[in-house]
Amino acid sequence: MSIKYEILKWAVKKSGIKNKMTGNSVEELVEEKKRENAKNKIPELKDSDFNIDQIKIMGFTVIRMKHKNKASNANLFIIGGGMIMPPRPASIKKALRFAKETGVDVYVPYYPLCTDYPVSKAYEMIYETYIEMLKDYKPENISILGTSSGGNLGLGLISYINNCHQETPMPGYILAVSPGTCVDTEEEWQRMQKLDKKDILIPASYMKTAVDVLRHGDMTVPEYMIWLQKADFTNCPKVTFIYGSDETLFACAPSLEKVMQKYGVAYELIVGEGMFHCYPAFPVVKEAKEGWDKMVDLIKGA
Repeated sequence: MSIKYEILKWAVKKSGIKNKMTGNSVEELVEEKKRENAKNKIPELKDSDFNIDQIKIMGFTVIRMKHKNKASNANLFIIGGGMIMPPRPASIKKALRFAKETGVDVYVPYYPLCTDYPVSKAYEMIYETYIEMLKDYKPENISILGTSSGGNLGLGLISYINNCHQETPMPGYILAVSPGTCVDTEEEWQRMQKLDKKDILIPASYMKTAVDVLRHGDMTVPEYMIWLQKADFTNCPKVTFIYGSDETLFACAPSLEKVMQKYGVAYELIVGEGMFHCYPAFPVVKEAKEGWDKMVDLIKGA
């Protein structure tokens, strides 16, 4: 690992980001995030090569970044945040960079969060955003990139279609970076506790707290929206998983491999040795930049 990477890890540890996700009750965590989220603003982006606008889906904002030189492919870029934090302005700027480097149009949804709704509301909005994209792009030309909880939504969209909208065509490709599924088995929990010692961002304990966060008091939320291990991946397109080897969520990778195999899904698992949660989305050191470049190449080739 590079010296810059070791310094970055040290700085993240000292910042206490991980500690902010531990110790609080669900109610305390939600209220804290509501206060923080109230300060978050949707950035106004401009670029001479793009038509950038905002549309409303179910009353929630979607930022569209469309190349002025018409693109035939599009990406649904679902940015994570534990289902309790919206995309930050820096993440939106990164999405524009991603659109530039991949050559595809990019849609970024500000989906409903579990500070105010059960996760089923987010699934509905993500689905409706996909339907909006189908007006301008062939399904096989639509890829999905989901990071963290966004990876959960991107993968879970397949099960949502299978359960609720079987007439809807599937997208062409899914790239799931550190998908944020919850712990389902004791085996997963034991693996996650071991990884917790290495993880600098996501505490293992949050992945149990997250069950109640995602439900938001609604016990009718389908299990697959909380545990991807229980999802229906019938007719799922090719999936690429990217994890850091030193993140707690990597504990669920073997279970997700099993469910891919169960449904005959073509998939690839990429593991960044010694890397942190969602490392490709933070290309600030050499090792993470390599992950970013890999994401760009995968979407360009989808």
